[in-house]
Parts: sequence; C-alpha cells; structure tokens
Amino acid sequence: SQQIQRVLRKESSEPLLQGTNPTPKVELQFWKSRCADLEGIHGQLTSRRVRNLLEVLERVQSIYVPAFQSMLMDVEAALSEAQDIDLHLTALQQPLEHLEAVEFSKVKPLLVPLLHLVCWVWVSCKHYSVPLRLVVLLQEICNLLIQQAVVYLSPEDLLKGEVEESLGKVHTVFDTLSAFKGALEERRANLQVYYEPGQQVRSWDFSSRLVFVRLDSFLQRLQVVKGLLTTALDLAELEKIEFGGMRGKALGQQVLDMHEEFQESYQVFSERAYDCLDLANVEFEQDALDFRQKVQDIDHRLGTVFSQAFSDAPDLEHIFKLLAMFRNLLERPGIAAVAADKVPVLLSMFSSALDQARLTFSRHTQAGQQLGFPPLHKNVPPVAGALGWARELRARIQGPLEHLRHVPGLSLDSARGRRVVQKYEEMIQLLDRYRGLRQGCG
Repeated sequence: SQQIQRVLRKESSEPLLQGTNPTPKVELQFWKSRCADLEGIHGQLTSRRVRNLLEVLERVQSIYVPAFQSMLMDVEAALSEAQDIDLHLTALQQPLEHLEAVEFSKVKPLLVPLLHLVCWVWVSCKHYSVPLRLVVLLQEICNLLIQQAVVYLSPEDLLKGEVEESLGKVHTVFDTLSAFKGALEERRANLQVYYEPGQQVRSWDFSSRLVFVRLDSFLQRLQVVKGLLTTALDLAELEKIEFGGMRGKALGQQVLDMHEEFQESYQVFSERAYDCLDLANVEFEQDALDFRQKVQDIDHRLGTVFSQAFSDAPDLEHIFKLLAMFRNLLERPGIAAVAADKVPVLLSMFSSALDQARLTFSRHTQAGQQLGFPPLHKNVPPVAGALGWARELRARIQGPLEHLRHVPGLSLDSARGRRVVQKYEEMIQLLDRYRGLRQGCG
C-alpha cells in the first residue's frame, strides 16, 4: 500500500521543483512511464491470486477490505488519467523532436504550430486542462528553447569569436524567443477558437510570469552579453578615427589610448573559462559590471574629445566628416549627451548656410538685372550655364540637410528645426522658379 501510494503521489513537476530544468521530453516520458507502472500495479491488484485473497477477507469481514477497494479505485482513476494524458501528449512528440533537431535560426516557424497543439491538448484532454500541469509543460518548452539557443550561441566562443557574427546570433535568439512569448500570449487571448460553439471556454488563469520566469532570466543575461558585444563593435571603431586641425594629433592619440584600455578590459572575457550564459554564474556578472564601469569612463572621455573636435571644425563639411567618423558611437549614452548639446549649433550653422545661399542668389539675380544677363562661367551657353549654376547652389544646401536628417538625436520636427526646414524650402522654391524662368527663356 505504501509503495502504491508513492507511485500515485508522483507528479511531473518534481524535476522542475528540483531545479534540473527538464525539457518536454521528460514530461512525455513521465506520463508514458506512469502508464506502464499503473498498468502493472492494476494487473497485479486484479490478478486471480489477489481476487482469491480478497474473497477470503470479505468472508471474514476483514477491516482491510474497504481500504483495499479504495486503493484499487485510486489506481484505476490514476491509470485512466495517465492513459488519457499520454494519448494526447504523444501528438507533441514529433514537433518537439523536429524543434530539437533543427538549427535554432530555423526554429521560429515551428513555434506557432507547436503552440496550436498545446492549445488542442488543453481543450481536448480533460485531465490535462489544469493550470499547474500546463504551466509545467510550457516551462519545459521554455527550457528546450533555452537549451537549443545555448547550443546555437556556443557560449565558450561567444565573447571570443568574431563580434559581428556573435552579435548576429544574439539578435536571432532575441527575435525567436520574443516571437515565442508573443505567440503564447496571442494563443492565450484567442483560446475560444479551439472550442466548439456553445462549449464553455476554459481560460488560462495563471500569470505569464510563472511560464517565463527562467526564459526572462535568460533574456536578461543575453541582454548583458548583447551590451558587451555592441560595445566591442562600437569601440573597435576608435582605431580608425583621425582628426585634422592643430589639435588633431593630440586628440587622435587620446582616442588610441582609450582603444588600448578598452582592448585590455575586453580581453578579460576571452581569458575566462566560464559559461557566460550560465544563469548561476556570478563571476561573469561581476566581470560584466567592472567592464561597464570602465566603458562608462571611456565614453565620458570620448565625449570630451568629440566636443573639442566639433569646436575645432571650421564649417559644416568638416563637422559632417567628424559625425561620419563617430557613426555608431554617437548613439552611446555618454557621447549622445554631448552630441545633443551640439544640435542647436548645427541648426544655427545650417541656418547661416541658408542665409549665405540666399545672399548669393540675390547678388546673382541683381547682377543679371544690371547686366541684362546672369554672370556665368566662361564659354558656357546662357541657359545651360544658368541652370548649372542653380543646380550647384541647390546641391550646396541639399547635402547638409540630408546629413542633418541622419544625425542621431537631432529632430527636425522641433520648433527650431521646423524654422530651418521652412527656410530651406523657401530657398528651394526660389531656385525652382529661377530654373523655370531660365528654361522659359531657352
């Protein structure tokens, strides 16, 4: 009786509670094994030998008869439950094996079909439409996805290999796991489509946090790794930066020194033998924290260098070359704050360039009125020369505006930005009218 009760009390959630992070294969195997165990127990309890013993006990009106009959009923109920669950969960076996067999980058299309089957099990298997059991299955699916993601990412090489390749893999994992979470929530919100008209809908009245507790922790760790790789990719650009002007050499040397500091700090991760994706690894978290603190200091100093180089730039053309050199660095918080302070200066310089273009246009047209024809390059036909001059002036103001549209943190939708754009559009209209008049003259 005690042995039978131990079998009856077993739950598929035990491996999860023990922290072994089981996959759905463990769930399916549990119910298959439970079926076999209970069938064996039921066969023994209903065997001829036991029935003969029970008849003897009944004749002597033994107090053990009711207990035996109750135990037999419990076994029969548990067997019926296990057979029902095993039958329905078998439908998940092939999709789960397929998911485990393919490379993680090809997993995403398999997620919705798998969740469709999970919903079907919830609706059609009366013994499995229990929140606790579904949470166990979904947590195990999360564990499988984490397991496959770790294999795909190769944590031993993730921070040592090609940064762009590693970062691409991390983005793929983020996209796939986020898609899984989104698909699961979408299925939760539309469970009614799996029920027949008039059938009572049993909703998933459990918190999503119960399902995603380990998956979210994995995503948080992956976010740390992503930050390290992004920083490595950004700061690798430091060795390519060159400055002009009187202070160019000194500023360039400062940047090279920062690049060497960064390389030394990042090298720590290539020397460590730990698994950076192991959620229990506290050593990695400390190394990542130390690295971020050093990078914050480098970012702050880079912001100072950028500000000095910006101040030394004589015109918009040199400023845009400086912005192109810093590219992704401008999106780093420490440098972005410095760059944001330069936005009013940029808009003011562009506004001055537009004023200069307007003055050039006015002088050109006034000279044309006084001379009877516009001043042009030598040996150029009047109409073609006038149109060429208008194109040149148009290009002088169009180029800077296109650069401004792609400066991180600069919005032309601000009050000041709208005024500058309006001034630009007015200048374009003047040039368009001028070109129309010249073409008409031709």
